[in-house]
Amino acid sequence: MPAFLAAYTGKNAATSGLSQLPDIPIPNWQITYNGLSHIPFFSDIFDSFDLKNGYLSSYNVSGYTTLLQYQQTNGAVSSRDANNDFLPYYQFSQVTILEQFVPLFGADARFKNGMTANLEYRQSRALSLSVLNSQLAQQNQTAIVVGWGFHDKSFRFPFGWFSGTTNKNDMNFKVDFSLQSTKMLIYQADVQQAQVSSGSENITVRPSIDYVINQRFNLNLFYDSNITRPYTSQTFNTAFTNFGINLKLMLQ
Repeated sequence: MPAFLAAYTGKNAATSGLSQLPDIPIPNWQITYNGLSHIPFFSDIFDSFDLKNGYLSSYNVSGYTTLLQYQQTNGAVSSRDANNDFLPYYQFSQVTILEQFVPLFGADARFKNGMTANLEYRQSRALSLSVLNSQLAQQNQTAIVVGWGFHDKSFRFPFGWFSGTTNKNDMNFKVDFSLQSTKMLIYQADVQQAQVSSGSENITVRPSIDYVINQRFNLNLFYDSNITRPYTSQTFNTAFTNFGINLKLMLQ
């Protein structure tokens, strides 16, 4: 466990401690900077412009037991197993390191004309070491999320019978696009190269329109397209599309 922690946290194994349970956790943070909206060039274009960065991490132990054969002599371990290796005080079954940049880089912008835009780039890594079968599973995930929206309080129909009328109702248009890649790698002690056990590339497009007809009726048009391209031959390429119209009636 100490060698595993030293290898995947970028520390020198010669100077790392031998504690199997870290005493000091890695700090998590969430940073948002909105100072760009006060610059004259940005303030003429944007109502708000925020930059974001976040990091989450955890170290999880699935289960461990205390060895009854563990012994110390003069303050040092003296008990050994059949292979003449020292026995630890705690016997672990599986440990997991989870790291997430949510996001690594993110930007949210609100324009003067009612438009909104957002951009996020996310990265995450999950490392699961199983001592029972000497196997390490690593899941890498990257995602790019792009969104654009528009809000109008006096929407004018551009076509049809109502093209010449202007209603003082709210209309929200939003489209989200995401590209996500997930790959699971398996490392084994007797295999030199990692094996890709599962994973896929996922593309999602979701435009939607919300229109407030009056105080009681709300009209929603949506479209959802999801395409999955696997990295292995175990599954096939899949594509799902959903679209429709929702009419909501609010009773008060």
